Amino acid sequence: MKIFLVAFGSHGDVQPILSLGQGLRDAGYHVTLAAGMDFQKHVERAGLIFTPIDVDIEGMMNTDIGKEWLDGSSHNPRTELANMKRMAEESAEGINRSMLRAVTEVDADVLISGLMTLPTIQAIGRTQNKRVIASWLTPFPLTRSGMAGMQAPLPGRYSIINRWAGYFILSVFYSVFDKITNQMHQQLGLPHFTRSDFISLINQTPSVSGFSEQVVPRPADWGPQHHITGYWHAPAPSDWEPSPALKAFLEAGDAPIYIGFGSMANKNPQATVAIMIEALQKANKRGIILSGWGGLKADDLPESIFSLDYAPHSWLFPRMAGVIHHGGAGTTSAALRAGVPSMIVAHMGDQPYWGRRIKELGVGAAPIRRHKLTVDTLAKGIIEMTSDPQMRQRAADLGARLQAEDGVAKAVATIGQMLDRK
Repeated sequence: MKIFLVAFGSHGDVQPILSLGQGLRDAGYHVTLAAGMDFQKHVERAGLIFTPIDVDIEGMMNTDIGKEWLDGSSHNPRTELANMKRMAEESAEGINRSMLRAVTEVDADVLISGLMTLPTIQAIGRTQNKRVIASWLTPFPLTRSGMAGMQAPLPGRYSIINRWAGYFILSVFYSVFDKITNQMHQQLGLPHFTRSDFISLINQTPSVSGFSEQVVPRPADWGPQHHITGYWHAPAPSDWEPSPALKAFLEAGDAPIYIGFGSMANKNPQATVAIMIEALQKANKRGIILSGWGGLKADDLPESIFSLDYAPHSWLFPRMAGVIHHGGAGTTSAALRAGVPSMIVAHMGDQPYWGRRIKELGVGAAPIRRHKLTVDTLAKGIIEMTSDPQMRQRAADLGARLQAEDGVAKAVATIGQMLDRK
């Protein structure tokens, strides 16, 4: 059976889907994975068939509009939404063209997609009589559960108010995808795709969720079509080795604090790095700063701070005293599995939700919004993570439970059961 996977987004969006694809391949399925053009080597190195989505993801993130959206400094929801919508619409032609071409060429039996491309994939699947399964890295289906509501007004309660808030969030997402989806609907001769259609799509499409019930307890009001499987984790590549410089730094003193914002673009990387350096020094801690797509580099770093271009999270994070990151779903899962305290500097999207969950679980410091990042707020978080033995123990206990799960195997089995029922 042929399965077509779509992984649209940055490295943190692609890696979990890549792990799922490897699990499906090992189970005997013929798997093709579609991702941005800049992920071809990454996908093929994992032994999967690659087909491109005609978008340069890193290039798009580092445009002026991309930096404005991802930098998080505007702290204006309307501005963030407008930037997201503009980026989606500017990429619409390439996304729609490559999705239709790829699905037609692959002739897969099953199409699996995340939120960003699900409406387009559903339209194509509808006209070509393909099964469609949603892959969630963040809980999107509507629920009264505050623990599973991305913008739940009552995060600690089970309330209809949280479900209403979910309607609002999905309506916002619809406004972003309206034009791109209806271009595809028009091309395929389908009726206009409405807001109600979008909300039904999210709630009714059978789904597998690549997160753990240890972190997001299953909502009682989710239907049986929604399955939480555990994180889709990837071990470090067997042939990867740390550089001599990184190895020497880790061996030279106490475990450092990791600070990195991954794929988040940055309008002023030098100023951001300066905040990181001063906060580490104020907290009197060693640190590793990841450059990432935001170019967070500095010359003449003190000996207590190391500049890193890349290391697998699964290898690096367990060696840290704490992990400070942007809160993408993939990075969040790696930090939680590592069993060390973490803290999120949320830029946009689902990142504030994951920051809130980490704090609610007692395994990390209170999150900071990007526009509130200062030397004092960052240093405070570093001190909190490294001085609370109970937090450290809770993080270690949760990490051990997550490491005992095999989310990929459960997802593969669940997908198999879905297909068998069909």
